[in-house]
Amino acid sequence: MRGAWLCAMALGLLLLAANAATLATPVEAPPAFSARYDVRKAGLTLGHAELRFRRPAQDRYLYRLSVQPNRLAGLFYSSSVREMSIGHIQADGFRPDVYRYTRSGGNDDRRAELRFDWEAMRVVNDVADRPWRMAITPDTIDRVISPLQLMHDLAERDDGDDTLVYRIADGGQLKTYELRIGDTTQVDTPAGRFEALTVHRSDPDSDRVTTLWVAPALRYLAVQVEQREAGDRNFRMVLSRLNGLDGRR
Repeated sequence: MRGAWLCAMALGLLLLAANAATLATPVEAPPAFSARYDVRKAGLTLGHAELRFRRPAQDRYLYRLSVQPNRLAGLFYSSSVREMSIGHIQADGFRPDVYRYTRSGGNDDRRAELRFDWEAMRVVNDVADRPWRMAITPDTIDRVISPLQLMHDLAERDDGDDTLVYRIADGGQLKTYELRIGDTTQVDTPAGRFEALTVHRSDPDSDRVTTLWVAPALRYLAVQVEQREAGDRNFRMVLSRLNGLDGRR
């Protein structure tokens, strides 16, 4: 088993990018909340992912993701991953100022930081103290804040709109993703049963296909994520604990 599996699965929550705009009026962003997910394969729980969101000010956000393998997964992969995004809340959603990535605890430790310069329309990517610059578009976002952007876009979308297009700065590239909105179904998780809308995404760089189930009662928070890829590399994340969201849309 390759060590990247746990990080890749957690990134099923991080598949999107924002439609950030220059408008400064804050939207009704979610209240502070935290969510915990079990990462599973073949019926076994191999690790956990935790999301934490808070608002230091009315128009500011701080969002964190941490991914930790458990003892079973630790036989193959011992690294943990932490990601953080800090930025502004705007009329069209979330615009990052700084994104940080840390992988530690194994043989593949890594740190990276993205700094967004919106006046110059570029991002400074600092990996191993070797910064370089890349041009961005007004709707670019870092990958970790994308679950909140999806929640915003689904709440604001018009009836009949079944496609969302996103851009994300990731791995030194500006990637474009298309998401298709599907049917509504019931999803059972350790945190409860939810009516959920399905959202499908195909990876343009591989045969990986990801499906998210997002619950309108939880402001379209993902309650389940499934990732399928050739070679029996299929994983699922399910919501196991939620604090702070009250179900208001």
